[in-house]
Amino acid sequence: MPTQVDEQMARRGPITFVGRSQADAKRKALNFWYMNQEMLQLSIRDFSACLALLPDGKTIAFSPHLLRKG
Repeated sequence: MPTQVDEQMARRGPITFVGRSQADAKRKALNFWYMNQEMLQLSIRDFSACLALLPDGKTIAFSPHLLRKG
């Protein structure tokens, strides 16, 4: 399934979601996907593959370049 993440978004660097807990950060990331899924053109599975939990345990980073090509 081809994906087309906006090139400008990919160049800006990761988008971070900071929460009071890991679950709160996850909720914010999923809400971002839900509100922007048309623009992102990523399935929830592909979006999730672009997420990384940062060492503080309360921040999740979305980096489209993490999406595996092919």
